[in-house]
Amino acid sequence: MEFRCFVRNKLLVGICQREVTTFYPVLIEKKDHLKVLIEDFFESEVFSNFELDNYTFDVYVTNDGRVKVLDFNPWGAFTLPLLFSWDELSEGDDEGMDFRIVESRCVVQPSLKTAVPYDYLDTSPGSGWDQFLRNDDKELRRQTEESPEASA
Repeated sequence: MEFRCFVRNKLLVGICQREVTTFYPVLIEKKDHLKVLIEDFFESEVFSNFELDNYTFDVYVTNDGRVKVLDFNPWGAFTLPLLFSWDELSEGDDEGMDFRIVESRCVVQPSLKTAVPYDYLDTSPGSGWDQFLRNDDKELRRQTEESPEASA
């Protein structure tokens, strides 16, 4: 009952289950109800209290229908998009919010717990790994320019 929520331009554009390695039949039965619970929670608790335009947040829905925030994460970078791609989330239309769950055993994704970290696999321009290397290069240049040896 844990879900990742994606907010772009202050709009909730996507929700998906966090555990993508397992099929939970109960989620199919509760999908519409869960969508409403999480959307209502976003509107009443998150939207007006969180100032960033683009971010993700993870929630847990209790058995009695309460929604609790687990954490907030940056948009893109090191945050896994899980059942979405960042392109889908970034370029999607503003017509509505997409709620995704694993809907059969056939679409279960491999375990992310034992796999190589996502950032090592995705080295495309703009990926978390690419951004890390760019930031590292900038910091190295800054430190080199500031060092006393560089001015001698």
